Amino acid sequence: MTRIAISMALFLALQPIARAADNKALWDDAAQKYDSGDYKGAVETYSRLAERGFISAELYYNLGNSYFKSGSLGASIWAYRKALRIDPGMTKAKTNLQYVREFNVDKIIVKRSGFVADIWEFSTGLLSSNGYMIVFSAVWWILGFLLFYLILKPNTGFWTQYLLILVVIVAIFTGAASVTRVRNDRLIRWGVLTSPSAEIREGPGEDFEKIEVGHEGLEFRILAERENSYLIELNNGLKGWVIADAVLEI
Repeated sequence: MTRIAISMALFLALQPIARAADNKALWDDAAQKYDSGDYKGAVETYSRLAERGFISAELYYNLGNSYFKSGSLGASIWAYRKALRIDPGMTKAKTNLQYVREFNVDKIIVKRSGFVADIWEFSTGLLSSNGYMIVFSAVWWILGFLLFYLILKPNTGFWTQYLLILVVIVAIFTGAASVTRVRNDRLIRWGVLTSPSAEIREGPGEDFEKIEVGHEGLEFRILAERENSYLIELNNGLKGWVIADAVLEI
């Protein structure tokens, strides 16, 4: 029994190492296929890594590049947005996403929210929801330390009061930013069309009247799901139903 237990313990201990080596081999294989022009092969290999639970912004970035090179516009947008959900500050993913969006047939005109709203959107897009939560927790520890310090030494001068005000402002901002990121990343469902075209109808099914036709790469919010169809909302406010088979949920 002792030898069996030791063997089992060694086997379990070596499993993560073997899995990491296998993932590294798949990663290198995918990169080699991409460099040699086998973009569909690169998509398959990077997708295998994702299916195995190897999740990273770099993986989805590479997957987005492979999808785009293989001619899958919608899937490339999906992959870049997945990368930015993991790492909102990934500049190269933002740049490539902006570039591939130029190939969209559907040009959705979005009414701008204003200068302040644009600044807020930019500020809350610097970190992921987890990143803002970590900063928020750290700031509250600092705030608690400052309050404790002021209780022990109330006559420390104005610098501690100014620092306290600054920390409170940062705490409020990071708290609000984390709520915004959680809402955008976890509470709102996003989708993108991956078929060449799809009819947007007034209800879930072909019996309902067609109100618009969407094309590959069209992005939208998913509001509901019924009868193999999604109720979607475009950035211009248009709502309708589209077949689920034509959609990849981000």
